[in-house]
Amino acid sequence: MEVVAGVHRLTKGVVNWYVIEDAGKLVVIDAGTPGDWGLLVETVGRLGHRLADIDAVLITHAHADHTGFAEQARTTAGSRVWIHEDDAPVARGAKQPKTDGRVAPYLVRTEMYRTVFSLVRRGATKVVPIRELSTFADGEVLDVPGHPRVVHAPGHTLGTTAIHLEERSVLLTGDALVTRNPLTGRVGPQIMPSGFNNNTPAALAALGALLAVTADTVLPGHGEPWTGGVSEAVRAARKAGVS
Repeated sequence: MEVVAGVHRLTKGVVNWYVIEDAGKLVVIDAGTPGDWGLLVETVGRLGHRLADIDAVLITHAHADHTGFAEQARTTAGSRVWIHEDDAPVARGAKQPKTDGRVAPYLVRTEMYRTVFSLVRRGATKVVPIRELSTFADGEVLDVPGHPRVVHAPGHTLGTTAIHLEERSVLLTGDALVTRNPLTGRVGPQIMPSGFNNNTPAALAALGALLAVTADTVLPGHGEPWTGGVSEAVRAARKAGVS
């Protein structure tokens, strides 16, 4: 689905990832699960491109439902893969840090089983190591098509970031701010549930970093696009609080 001119949302359920068209090239924001590779290939062809046109894959954080096919894109399409420097060790295969919440409280939620089944079926049980990585830092404008700017918003993971496409008035928030809770099913702007966060208080506080961005459209890693602007999304997420 084209959500903004040249910005395409792709999903097979639970997790979103995005393809950006710019100057005859493509940039992929997040890499879904390993099982989403076929959807990427299909989409690239439908848009009239070749895999070699994928200039870069930008990863918002090192969880298996966002790093999925990144290594395959690197080796097959020759794409450069980028991630925040604080999440690079996990993306390369290091052990995932513990979360500050437990999964047990969500066991009564049907949404949890829907999420787990969908991700396991598509191979997202662990991060597929990315052998060669480029790293970015907060505030950096990347030398890739569209010249996206990095907004570091740690808490979900140490290196969680959002990606700002200033010219298109779009903020891709990854899991720094979502519009559907993958463990409870709650909809609307919110942070991820504590069962998935490295540091939930930090994730809530990091919403403030997003307020430095002006964008009409918020594209999250989970849930539907938000067209009410960044500041209103942050206000709603703060009101929603912790889950």
